[in-house]
Amino acid sequence: MTFKAWSAETKNLFIEQGISDTPDLDARLLLEHATGYDQSRQIVNAAEELSGHQLELLENLRNQRLEGRPIAYIIGSKEFYGRSFYVDERVLIPRPDTEILIDAVLEAIKNGLVSCEDPIIDVGTGSGAVGITLASELGCRVLLSDISSDALDVARINSRRILDRELETIASDLLPLGRKYGIIVSNPPYLTDEWVAAVDRSVTYEPALALWGFGKDGLDVIRALVAQSSSHGSLFVECDYRQARKVAELFEEHGFTNITIERDLQGLERVVWGVRT
Repeated sequence: MTFKAWSAETKNLFIEQGISDTPDLDARLLLEHATGYDQSRQIVNAAEELSGHQLELLENLRNQRLEGRPIAYIIGSKEFYGRSFYVDERVLIPRPDTEILIDAVLEAIKNGLVSCEDPIIDVGTGSGAVGITLASELGCRVLLSDISSDALDVARINSRRILDRELETIASDLLPLGRKYGIIVSNPPYLTDEWVAAVDRSVTYEPALALWGFGKDGLDVIRALVAQSSSHGSLFVECDYRQARKVAELFEEHGFTNITIERDLQGLERVVWGVRT
């Protein structure tokens, strides 16, 4: 079977079973993972025959995807802010909308509204995508914290992979005490029980600890983080668009100023941030 034939067959299977919103991309990513051929080379070599070993490997990868396993976990990587991060079932898969967190921090620093003179901390870092990206973009001191030791292991892998060094990691339930932070950034869990029940089945492969926000409105984790952050420089938080206004109110209740809501790629309110003076 040729590259082109396998890709077409796989794409059609994904469409028929409603497995992916990007069936063509998923097929090409699996081909790249199994053969080492990037997408441009797959096009140039479309008529090349796949070997028996490659077909066996591809069959295994395709079956995993048909069972609902996310493509990022199958191939072990996910692009975020132009960088490739290692991911597995120990961490949440970075989403494009979370890049808004990065943009918000960079813009606020550029405009002189916040400072990274004191350390930046990425709370609930997971794969480390947010904190490592900020460290790479800014060259500032960045700390990574998470309640999950498994997640911190993945973050350290990515720190070495992308920065060629390990950022300091801290095992902590939300904000580690005893330090002063200039910028606190977080993509915390914020889904309600109802929203979790309604998510795509591929999301069930991701760690529940990184999804459930607790409380009837899913905001218990964010409530705690906002309260803990009120004696530091600034706080940037991702949330659901249905929560953004309430999160902004929490910021106001805890004395934050310059409170701003940023919209995601779909125009939905996604990131709330504010400054403590």
